[in-house]
Amino acid sequence: MEETLTCSPATFSQVFGRQGQLMKATVQSLNSLNDQIAHFMVNRPKALSDDDDGFLPSEKETLKKSMTLMRHLLMDAQAKILKMMDDNKQLAHRIDGAIQSASQEVTNLRSELSATSRRLAELGASESPMVENNQHNNHGTVWHLYLWE
Repeated sequence: MEETLTCSPATFSQVFGRQGQLMKATVQSLNSLNDQIAHFMVNRPKALSDDDDGFLPSEKETLKKSMTLMRHLLMDAQAKILKMMDDNKQLAHRIDGAIQSASQEVTNLRSELSATSRRLAELGASESPMVENNQHNNHGTVWHLYLWE
C-alpha cells in the first residue's frame, strides 16, 4: 500500500508571514515604549532637574543613564527583530522553492516510473509467446530471449 505525506496548503512564506505580523506588533510595542521613555526624558525635566529634592543628584544621574541605556537596548532589539523577520522571509522563500522543485522532481520520477512499467509490461507480453515456442521446439530446453534497445 502506498503511503503519501500530505501537507496543509499553507506555504512556509505564509506561515512566516503570519509570524512576521506578530513580530511587527512586537516592534511597534517596543517603539511605543521607546517613545514614552523619550517623552518622559524631554517633558519631565523637573523630575530630573538638580533643583528637585525628590532624587539625590547621584540618583538623577543614574536615572538618566538608565533611561538612555533602555532606549538604546530597545532600538537594538527592534533592529534585531526586523533583521530576523527579513531573514525568515528569505528562508521561507528558499524553502518554498526547494519544496516546489522537489515536488516537480517527484512528479517527473512518477511519470518516468509509469512509462518504464508500461514498457516492461509490453516487453513481457511480447516475450512470452517466443519463450513458449522455444520450449516446445527444443524438447524441454528453455532458451531465454533478452531484448535490448
